[in-house]
Amino acid sequence: MVVLARAQQFLARRKAVDDDRLLRLFWNRAELKRKFAKLQRERERLGDQLRQQEGSVLRGQQRLEQLEGLLADPERAANAAVFFQLRGIWAYGRRRLDRLARDLTARQQECEGQREAARFEEHRQAALAAIGQRLVPLEERRAMLESELMGVRARLFGRTGFWHYFTRRRLQAEQDALVAAQDSVNEQIERYERASQDKLWEKPSLPDDLGVEGKRLVNLSVIALSQELFLVLSEHDVVMQARDAALRQVNEVSYGPLQACRDLSQRIESVLRKVEAMDELAGRVRRRAEALKETVTYRRDTDTVPLTESLASILPLPSLETGGKPQGRSPVPVNVLADEYWDLYSVLLS
Repeated sequence: MVVLARAQQFLARRKAVDDDRLLRLFWNRAELKRKFAKLQRERERLGDQLRQQEGSVLRGQQRLEQLEGLLADPERAANAAVFFQLRGIWAYGRRRLDRLARDLTARQQECEGQREAARFEEHRQAALAAIGQRLVPLEERRAMLESELMGVRARLFGRTGFWHYFTRRRLQAEQDALVAAQDSVNEQIERYERASQDKLWEKPSLPDDLGVEGKRLVNLSVIALSQELFLVLSEHDVVMQARDAALRQVNEVSYGPLQACRDLSQRIESVLRKVEAMDELAGRVRRRAEALKETVTYRRDTDTVPLTESLASILPLPSLETGGKPQGRSPVPVNVLADEYWDLYSVLLS
């Protein structure tokens, strides 16, 4: 019987070991299947990326071959040069808008952070002043209790005779009451002091993003710059041709014979130099943004981009010489937002 019992115990332990090994094998198999599926998905993703890259390289090669064919003919080469010059005008305007948006966003974030820090400091000083006002009567109460406690202890120290037994009991009760009151006052003072210390160590929570008003200010300035660039580059119809070049391919345009292309190229260069030499451009953009703030409308209070209907035309810029009244020029019927000059929507803050 003993041998049979030991044999059964051995078989039971062996079965438990086999079951544990089988379970571990199942877990390992499931983990391998998950890893294999993950590797398959990664392989498919890399394959898609490779196909996209191959397509991009093929399109680039085709454009290069097309450009080589254009450059082989002097007249077509001149047209291509003007085309890319106009594309450069469009990219120049986009860079100006993008740089202005970045600079104004950083400046506005700094201003809003300073205002938030000032508000935080004002609230902190008010909280510290309130804590200080509550500490004054507690400090006075603690000093009074300390004085009373010293008097009671002095009287208690002088009552040593047995005939002062009942007096000592009364004085001891008074001392215990004063000590309890003193402990309560000290606890309140310590709590207020901890609150004051926590308030001193507290840091302002600065906003990570601009508010609605800040974004509107940036967007109006960007729109104002877009309008100013349009007005300056509209000379010789450069801005319209630049917009057309941004929407078409080089083999789809023609600017005329070789001499016409050279004349157009010179006009483009003169207009661009005129823009870069405008020292008063920043002031004009600032005044135009202030004027736009009075005229544009928004669909909702939370919107940061104005309605396109409120920008149907480029209004005359308010003149400093006329006391802020518009100059005598008539409005220009161009909507830079609706027509997306300089890819305007991609620059605006939402």
